[in-house]
Amino acid sequence: MQRNRVRVIDWTELRRGNVMKLLLVRHGIAEEAEIFMTGGGSDGQRPLTEIGRKKMRKGANRLRSQIRQIDLLACSPLLRARETAEIIAGVFGDVLIVERTELDFGYPPEAVVAWLAQCPVDGLITVVGHEPQLSLLTGLLLADVAQPLLIFRKGGMALIEFSGRVAAGAGTLLWALTPGQLRSLKQE
Repeated sequence: MQRNRVRVIDWTELRRGNVMKLLLVRHGIAEEAEIFMTGGGSDGQRPLTEIGRKKMRKGANRLRSQIRQIDLLACSPLLRARETAEIIAGVFGDVLIVERTELDFGYPPEAVVAWLAQCPVDGLITVVGHEPQLSLLTGLLLADVAQPLLIFRKGGMALIEFSGRVAAGAGTLLWALTPGQLRSLKQE
């Protein structure tokens, strides 16, 4: 008599194939807008502060306890978002970074959903953006209404899951973490 073999697997293996996960990240702490622009700089060129870089690096390192790999890393064209994406990419093994204009805070969240709906379904996409767009996007993805359901602090993150392609109202919130909560996670 042959017995059935039991195989122990990671629960995520059962869900691969038609599941998209979306990690939303607000950029890290950047130079103050008024001070930076008074000195002749533009808002789009505001860099992360040294403290912002340090906190973001620690948060990205702790994120590894929750996420194994990033399949696509997209950011707004603004410098502070790009620098945040570069920190995350460095921690996760130099993931390719794609700049998307839809992630600039001046674009409506519907534009982000339209772009995400075209992305491949099997994997994890990380998006680095700005407020209030991320809060509005979260509302649109979870409740099909572009109203803030979560407020993202600088360096804050939320993970949303979709069964199939990204669509308004089709997401399930898996977790949302403030920067402090993220940095307090156990490091792998």
